[in-house]
Amino acid sequence: MAKLENLLVQLHELKDKLFLTKTTLKEYKIKSDRLTQLISARKEMNEQIKEEKDRIEDEFYEDPTYETAKNDELTYKNQVKEKTGEIKQATATMNPDQTLFTIDYNVKGEQYKLQIERAPRVYINGKEQK
Repeated sequence: MAKLENLLVQLHELKDKLFLTKTTLKEYKIKSDRLTQLISARKEMNEQIKEEKDRIEDEFYEDPTYETAKNDELTYKNQVKEKTGEIKQATATMNPDQTLFTIDYNVKGEQYKLQIERAPRVYINGKEQK
């Protein structure tokens, strides 16, 4: 337990150092009239691009095939999400230990590699540490 507490103290110190370093770096802002002009020009160009894309997409909506495809896309995305959840549920009990477990499948001539790992996750104050 003391080792874990020591690690938490070290983590806290590192986070403090990171905060101070980021504060120092904030002082080094790029300031230039030319840069400001270029950023403004880019913003205007992006607005023009968006307007043109919107105009073209409006033409697409007149085509019933496009609308059907958009609806199908939403349906299939939701179905893929649901099926992925089912796969996660089905694999929940397949690998009881902490090692990486790999299963190879051949589905309609296409190779699938399913990998399952029970990796521990660490949360500090409710926030996952990656």
